[in-house]
Amino acid sequence: MAYLSFNETVNANLKFTSDNSAENEEMLKKDLPLRYTWSIWEQIMANDKAAAYSDATHKVAAFSTVQEFWKLWNHMPQPSELFEQKRMVREQPDGLHVIDAIMIFRENIRPEWEDKMNTNGGHFQFQLKPTVGGGQVDEYWNNLVLGVIGATIEPANMITGIRLVDKLSGPRAAGVIRLEVWFTNYEDSSAVQALKKSVEKCMATRLDGTVGTPPKCETKPHQTAKH
Repeated sequence: MAYLSFNETVNANLKFTSDNSAENEEMLKKDLPLRYTWSIWEQIMANDKAAAYSDATHKVAAFSTVQEFWKLWNHMPQPSELFEQKRMVREQPDGLHVIDAIMIFRENIRPEWEDKMNTNGGHFQFQLKPTVGGGQVDEYWNNLVLGVIGATIEPANMITGIRLVDKLSGPRAAGVIRLEVWFTNYEDSSAVQALKKSVEKCMATRLDGTVGTPPKCETKPHQTAKH
C-alpha cells in the first residue's frame, strides 16, 4: 500500500500528479494564502533536567502561504526517519543539539500550555509504536499537518498547534513517536468532541480517499498536564 510519505525509502516510486498540470502551474505563480500564519518551532533536548521548557523551545521560521509552507516542508524530516535510528539535530555554535520535538503553532501562540490561548485548552495525543510502520506514521503526520494549516479540520479556529515528539530514545524514552493536536477551550465538550472526530477522520484518510482506522486518541487537559 502507498502512504502519504515524503521519505524516499518509504515511497521510492510514489509520484504526485494532476490532470490539470498547466492550470496548476499558472495558479502556483500567485500567492495562495493560508487562513492563518503559522510558525515552526523546535524543542531542543535539555541536558539539565531543571532547565525550563521555554528555554528549550526555539522558533525556526514562519509561513502564511502554500508556497512558503512547501519550501520549508521539503527540508523537514519525516517521522519514519526516526525509526531508521536517526535523531533530529540542529547545528549550533556550541555543537550539535538533539531535537526532541518539531512543532507548528499559529502566529503569536507559543508551544507552551502556559500561553493564554493554551492554558484553558488541552490536546489530543497519539502514541505510535514502530510496529505501526513508518509509512503509516508519516501519513498520519502529513495528513494532520496539511489538515491543520489548510483549515480543513473543523472547528479550525480551536486548533492552536501540533507537535511531533520523538520519544523513541533518550532519557525519557517510551519507545514511541507522539503526535499532539493542541486546542483552546477544553470546557466546551461538544466542540472538543467534534474536533476530535474531525482530527481522527483526517489522520485516517488514505491516498485513495478511503478512511481507515485512526490511532488510539487520548484527550488531555492543560490545566493538569505536564510536558
